[in-house]
Amino acid sequence: MKSKNLISLSVAFAFFTLAITGILLYIKQKAHFIEITHTIFGLAFVGFAIFHIINNWSSLTSYTQSRATRGIQKEFWTVSILGILVLAGGLTEVLEPIAEAGKVFAAKRPPKVEKEMLNFEKISTRTDGQGAKIRLFVQKAQATEMPVMAIWVEDTAHKFVENLFVPAKVVVMPASEEARREAKERNDYPTAALKPTDLAEWQKIASDPKPNYEKTTPNNHFYLASQTTAKAGFFVKLLVKTSQASEIYETQIDNSKNQIFKLKATSGTLLDRVWLEFE
Repeated sequence: MKSKNLISLSVAFAFFTLAITGILLYIKQKAHFIEITHTIFGLAFVGFAIFHIINNWSSLTSYTQSRATRGIQKEFWTVSILGILVLAGGLTEVLEPIAEAGKVFAAKRPPKVEKEMLNFEKISTRTDGQGAKIRLFVQKAQATEMPVMAIWVEDTAHKFVENLFVPAKVVVMPASEEARREAKERNDYPTAALKPTDLAEWQKIASDPKPNYEKTTPNNHFYLASQTTAKAGFFVKLLVKTSQASEIYETQIDNSKNQIFKLKATSGTLLDRVWLEFE
């Protein structure tokens, strides 16, 4: 076989393949196998082109330099200037409208919906090993800041049974705007002991008003790992209070029917979602 014929045919085949895959990529048909094929044949084309240049070096030099005058041919300057201009247009993104014009041929796709990545802080109470294990997830609304919460259990007659979560401390917002800004930047707010007025609705019914969590209510999403001695049919209630409003979320538990229960409130503006799972 003649090497020149082999290299020339290989260059032609690689060019034909690159042309097809390049057009497909231009009109935004970016299937993975198309990108792979375009990349592989691009690398192959570089190799074939090197051998092609070596085999046709004398012809290329004649295109570049005039044999009669030994000067540089006009064609060489024309190709060089055009190449530099196109390269500069690509590097500076001036030619982006041309490069992206092919998307008018692409199939219309629904806009991507960014999924919110939620991180739930884990807290634990009632770790004495008595009762059924539960996990209660609290996803607060974005506008809700520094909430105070109490979570407890009532029986079917709505009589208090036990606390699941009662914080021992509450956040005390600094009086000045500058102090509040500094506390937010440090994520370090001053705290005070929980007072009866902080969770008045819970205080009215709770026969055991003692906190069982030594810190403040988490300011972000959290889930509570706890236990309850109550039997089927009981209620789980959550009181959330901010400086502007308070809401009570609740659900009735019947673990013979389901293992996931959503807590709901009349308005439900302070928390986005609250649900309970049996482990």
